[in-house]
Amino acid sequence: MRHDEPGVGRATCKGTACTGQSPVTAGCDSDARLLEEVDETGLSLRFFYSGTCDASWAKVTLDTDYTLDPQAANIFYVPPLGGSEASYSTGYIATADVAKATPMVGGDSMAKGCVTELGQGFDPAPETWKQQGTSGDCTQWH
Repeated sequence: MRHDEPGVGRATCKGTACTGQSPVTAGCDSDARLLEEVDETGLSLRFFYSGTCDASWAKVTLDTDYTLDPQAANIFYVPPLGGSEASYSTGYIATADVAKATPMVGGDSMAKGCVTELGQGFDPAPETWKQQGTSGDCTQWH
């Protein structure tokens, strides 16, 4: 790969222009900082932030021997000027995938990552203070 290709050391978006894009394709993963990690039996939920892109995303990694219910990774966010909670999802993660990152949320949006067996768009912990829901786990709001 050449260094000037998207995803290789050069970001192709900034702030709200990154919303909905892949962190890898947009090159935002090159300076990613891990803000929070939630470990559960057989899986890990991580929440990342890129200063270069001013964007966040969640990533779920399944253990290679994971045999529980299929899991979906979601990122929930509240737009910077307020409004209803919105989300992006990876859909269900196959054990063959091992890990999947959600699309990014850029700019001043508050966001949190979640993992659940109930699919895309389901927030297992809708209260902002609660990390563990009845059907999944979330990071804190960042």
